[in-house]
Amino acid sequence: MHYVYPCFPVFAAPYRNPAPSPPVHADILTASAKEAAGMLEDARLLLARLSASKELARRILTAAQSSDTAAVKRLIKQTGIKNDFDVTYNPDGIRVSLIREQSRFIIALRWSA
Repeated sequence: MHYVYPCFPVFAAPYRNPAPSPPVHADILTASAKEAAGMLEDARLLLARLSASKELARRILTAAQSSDTAAVKRLIKQTGIKNDFDVTYNPDGIRVSLIREQSRFIIALRWSA
């Protein structure tokens, strides 16, 4: 059997010049970091209240198990946090996202073994 082999690579990889990066502006990152620092205070407050009160943790867990998202949000709001937030939960745990214009701070807590 006779095979013919080409003298050039059949599948040549294309050579691409990388696209130039945009100019660096640290102002947006700095503003986002300042926003996140404010959200960190709310995160500390929420975690302190949850770790100090088994009753609050039990009420949040009970509301989540009955799929009462409004009650879960109300209980979290009662801890005193000032930022907007979103809550998602599943049988394994809860995820609280503190939301601002330029940043988001996510707290993920586990509640099952």
